[in-house]
Amino acid sequence: MNSVQIDEWSDLEAHDIAELALSMAARVYGEQSALQGQARLLELEQWIGERLQAEEADELRRQLLTLLYRELGFRGDWQDYFSSAHCDLSEVMRRRRGIPVSLGILLMQLGRELGLKVEGICFPGHFLVSFESGEQLVYVDPFNGEELSLHQVELLLRGALGNLASLSGQYLQPATHWEVMERLLNVGKAALLREERMSEALRCCELLLCMKPGDPLETRDRGFIYEQLDCPQFAADDFEYFIEQCPDDPVSDMLKVQLQSLDLSPKTLH
Repeated sequence: MNSVQIDEWSDLEAHDIAELALSMAARVYGEQSALQGQARLLELEQWIGERLQAEEADELRRQLLTLLYRELGFRGDWQDYFSSAHCDLSEVMRRRRGIPVSLGILLMQLGRELGLKVEGICFPGHFLVSFESGEQLVYVDPFNGEELSLHQVELLLRGALGNLASLSGQYLQPATHWEVMERLLNVGKAALLREERMSEALRCCELLLCMKPGDPLETRDRGFIYEQLDCPQFAADDFEYFIEQCPDDPVSDMLKVQLQSLDLSPKTLH
């Protein structure tokens, strides 16, 4: 698997989804993590390939889910759901624990390697995966490997958006690789901020700004991280940019006060 230069992400669809996730991990969590992840993925693909006994797509899907979730024990981690380790695909494979988006990426990669037509769905509050089955789609919860009926999918929607939400096709559209990576980076950034790992959270922001140059919300978030890293001038530049781009946003008034409290005086080096 070749490393992807994330600064030059122009056509994410041209790359394997796991290749993108591991390249992201290299930038955020370190090159060693990505190298270990590449080896783990190859080993996992070989292990599964040796045990599959079906040729028909539906049976291949069922066997893949059984091998991954039942025999190998991959599953979602309710006890430590917000851990940043669940956003590092290499760690997901090592620990066999993850969250819907990271487990979904792994399931998409393995399914596509087998020739199955698999898509990710950036569903509200819960990433899903769909497998093509004839003229129908089979929806799978990557958190536990269970196949879902449309009624169960609608219950997930109502859990995220409220009881008045109604399932429609707009919520079930296949996600692009760009959308999946954006979701993984946003979840990873939130987890790293929660763990007060500011340098790594900053790397997530920088990658998101590679994908969305000049995005005011992402620039604002980077400013908050710079402030925590004691880089007041960088923080001020990002806050001022957000205020300029979003003058009517209520946060802009708060940031104007925040700017006044930043110590922008030159530091004396001893």
